[in-house]
Amino acid sequence: MPNATCATVWNGAIVEVSAALVPRYLWQSASIEVAVSDHTVLQTGGVLTFVGSRSESFLHEGVPHTAEVKWGKAALRSFPFVLNIDGTAVLESRVPVTNWWLSLWPIALLLAFLAWRFAI
Repeated sequence: MPNATCATVWNGAIVEVSAALVPRYLWQSASIEVAVSDHTVLQTGGVLTFVGSRSESFLHEGVPHTAEVKWGKAALRSFPFVLNIDGTAVLESRVPVTNWWLSLWPIALLLAFLAWRFAI
């Protein structure tokens, strides 16, 4: 799990939410990962939407649960999210994107093209 996470305690277990840009869509989308006691229970997979939600069922101490994460529009290097487990809000915060600088490649490419095109 990446270093920058949002965490809380739920049913005696540490719940962490993290996000990282993924190569899908040329690093213009992030995947959110939810882990309970260091076991990944949900990953969004880097869908290309500004807002959305995803839910997954998982077992914790032999009992089935449902985790749902809803995210909002990104601003700077993070975006808002709400994590619900079994329909109850467990964590509401902003999750930082660990490798946000990868999303800047289109700007770098444009600047390189402009420098090449208008070089004297």
